[in-house]
Amino acid sequence: MKIFDISQPVGPGIWVWPGDREFASALTWQMAAGASCNVGQVTMSCHTGTHMDAPFHFAPAGETAETIPLEHCIGPCEVLPLAELPDARAERVLVKAAGGAPTVAQLAALPGLRLLGTDGPSVDPLDSKTLAAHHALWARGAVILEGLVLSDVPDGRYELIALPIRLVGMDAAPVRAVLIER
Repeated sequence: MKIFDISQPVGPGIWVWPGDREFASALTWQMAAGASCNVGQVTMSCHTGTHMDAPFHFAPAGETAETIPLEHCIGPCEVLPLAELPDARAERVLVKAAGGAPTVAQLAALPGLRLLGTDGPSVDPLDSKTLAAHHALWARGAVILEGLVLSDVPDGRYELIALPIRLVGMDAAPVRAVLIER
């Protein structure tokens, strides 16, 4: 069994959407200063690094991050380049987008889709104001996973585990995502 960690490392200097909150961390308690243990804190956008979007991200009355269906986040998946997206048949599809984004027509043609992931920061083009792919995916009940690290993952079939933090009332949640090759 081989495990691929497809999550971005989160630390100082990680890319954030222009104008969004930058990552920051600090120790609030330090053993070196006499505390009984080290205790840290982080400040960041819910969209930092590898994350799942909730419908509230793009719909004012949409469901929030704690409602993301976990059964969509675990199971067989397929990893492939964006150009081969029309050939995908898995319920969970991870796309090597190479700076591109899937079209609404491509997404509509995917049978039984429960999760779409991308190595880009968004499933939509970066200059999109309508977020058409976001709307199309959630209209069919598919989970959106963004900011994956797929560069060292060969195309193929894997078992995906990508669980979002249960952030109540938020528009997205950080994820630790792994692929298991058997």
